[in-house]
Amino acid sequence: MQSPPAPVFGSVRTSFPVRPSSSSTTVQTLGGGAPSSVAGASTSSRVRRNLYNTASSLLAQVGAILLFLYVFSRIMATDVIFFSGHIGLNNFAVLMMVQSIILVQPTIATAEKQLGATVHGIFNVFGAVCLFGSFAIVVLNKIANGGTHFHSAHARIGLFAYIVLFVNIAIGMTQYWMPALYGSSTRAKSMYKYHRVLGYFALLLSFITTLVATTTDYNKNVLHARVTILLAFVIITAIGLAVRIRPSKFQFNWKSRRQ
Repeated sequence: MQSPPAPVFGSVRTSFPVRPSSSSTTVQTLGGGAPSSVAGASTSSRVRRNLYNTASSLLAQVGAILLFLYVFSRIMATDVIFFSGHIGLNNFAVLMMVQSIILVQPTIATAEKQLGATVHGIFNVFGAVCLFGSFAIVVLNKIANGGTHFHSAHARIGLFAYIVLFVNIAIGMTQYWMPALYGSSTRAKSMYKYHRVLGYFALLLSFITTLVATTTDYNKNVLHARVTILLAFVIITAIGLAVRIRPSKFQFNWKSRRQ
């Protein structure tokens, strides 16, 4: 029996193609892991395993979770106030971004790519909601207390990070679900590489913003988060993610452009 045809890129996705069953399924691993056979693995389980099936994914998860827990512990060690929501929501958004990246590093088969991209988008939508809430809290807090907006390095870098994150999330969602905005599905797909670059850059900005936050008066007087601990967890996460990057996915073709 022939397998069902692959879905048209950019069309509305209400279901995912089912691959013919087999006794075993090869799962690609990265970061020092060799491909392994997983008997009867479904598309959803193969995509889910990207979150934890290799040394590199586990390393990134350990770093991201420790970073999340450390920041959360510092919040809970102080009196929880309205402004605490700014820190907490940003903290959760960073965790969501890391999960969304690990999830699609990489997806192999067509069904995996489709499901992975959908869940990747869901993670980022949750992250975007948290970022919007976090931004609203800090703006309202400044207004209520008559503070100066964007006067510190943390505030300025954070604003830039917000802009890059929101722009990239919008690009990713429209490229995947509304490719007609780019002229055609083929052209939208050819621009995925820019979404990938912006995604890694946005996460880097988020990490930098987190580290620079330790220089603020609120951290010095109230939160007392240590930059050395934050930096250690950021480095662990970054290494785990960097090992999983596939340069071929960017496909900039610089050589052909110079010819």
